[in-house]
Amino acid sequence: MPSSPQALNHPTVVFYGDSIVTGWKGTTHPRARWSSLLSDELGWREVNLSIDGMGFFRRRGPRAAVDRYEPSATDTTLLDAAIRLEPDAVIVCLAANDIRMLAEHADEIRGAIERDLTRLRDDLPGRPVLVVTYYAHIELSERGTLINGWIAEAADRLGLRYVDAFRRAIDSNDALLCDDGVHPNDDGHRALADAIRPICRSLQLR
Repeated sequence: MPSSPQALNHPTVVFYGDSIVTGWKGTTHPRARWSSLLSDELGWREVNLSIDGMGFFRRRGPRAAVDRYEPSATDTTLLDAAIRLEPDAVIVCLAANDIRMLAEHADEIRGAIERDLTRLRDDLPGRPVLVVTYYAHIELSERGTLINGWIAEAADRLGLRYVDAFRRAIDSNDALLCDDGVHPNDDGHRALADAIRPICRSLQLR
């Protein structure tokens, strides 16, 4: 059957992240999360490889007896899955969940950031990798500033694009947050999508 003249290719984009990518707590519908809003608007096939509470180190290992993922500096199961898919682009959104573990695991967390971003660059040559971080407040704690700096610096050094506008989209605006004061609501997810859309559109994925 011949293709419709309006038929388009739909690039595959992997979203690799935490509850800000799953849409946990604050969204009224799965397609209201920022990753889905972008994918629907830009004609992307969204592959959502995200776990609530995950970081570069936190909740990265196998499930424990209490049915919770263990922290791990070596388990790359989800990262391997993202690479095996050979997507047209990857958007990484991790950081905040590692902050509480920084005091005892700083070296492991920094090493995991370096490993994940390096592998995405090396194993997906020529594919755009965007890196974002999410916090409900622009003003970061000392630990938040440290980990955010590690991520931004690693992305820049590896030739990946760190999009700082994403972490500034909420800026303590209660109207954009659900009742826990941390996770974005539908309007917050719209604000996140708006913050990164110009960069995503400039990728001109085919």
